[in-house]
Amino acid sequence: ARAQGRGDPFSSIFEAFGFGGGRRREPREERTADVEVPLRVTLAQLYLGETLELKYVRRVVCVQYRECQRECPDCHGPGVRVRAQQLAPGFVQQVQVRDASCVAPGKCWRERCRACPGGATSDEELALTVELERGMADGDTIAFEQVADEQIGATPGSLVLRVVALAGGRFSRMGDHLYMTSTISLLDALVGFEFTIAHLDGRDVVVRKDTVTACGDVHRVQGEGMPRRGQPARRGDLFVTFEIDFPEELSPAQRSAVRAALDPTGPGGAG
Repeated sequence: ARAQGRGDPFSSIFEAFGFGGGRRREPREERTADVEVPLRVTLAQLYLGETLELKYVRRVVCVQYRECQRECPDCHGPGVRVRAQQLAPGFVQQVQVRDASCVAPGKCWRERCRACPGGATSDEELALTVELERGMADGDTIAFEQVADEQIGATPGSLVLRVVALAGGRFSRMGDHLYMTSTISLLDALVGFEFTIAHLDGRDVVVRKDTVTACGDVHRVQGEGMPRRGQPARRGDLFVTFEIDFPEELSPAQRSAVRAALDPTGPGGAG
């Protein structure tokens, strides 16, 4: 018995020279190439979700294309012709060559055909409705099946829109979390503060802290990050990094007041 996993070496040799042999391969369905297009959106659009109306131009087959075809037995598919090539006396191999006139198996295009004066294909503009889900991220895709270019004898491929999040704005994103930087005064850094941030949906989010804040400290606001795709009710967090705006100089009276407040045992202090 032949060991499993090993091919028939003699069958492989005959296949290489175009004589067949071995297991018969099923014909593969012809399909035009998928088309990928960037979909540039803002972080606010990804936060809120949005329905977009887009225009897309593709190539479509002439509706009367059959009148412009003729029989070509050597054509084995769109753009593919097979011809015989003699390698040695008694050895002939079939090779594939590119031929734009071949439009389908056994069919080629008849030039200057009145039924399709513009050729086998022409431009068509499609109106597409794109549902941008809340929480989608950079690199996510939205596919429209069989919307790519048409071709005689082939199924159209897909139009794939790849999300590209535009940089800029107050917020940045990492996963489901949002990040931003806020500058506070030295006074607020020492005694605490409360202020509001305009969120991506226009809401005011309160940021409150009643302890001392160092430069570079990060404050976490739970539940104010990005909505999770497919679970928009669940959201990540917002992280606020603080920078401190130090005064360029202090008057003598201010220096004395600060010293008295921070170092009561020093010169001029109560101790």
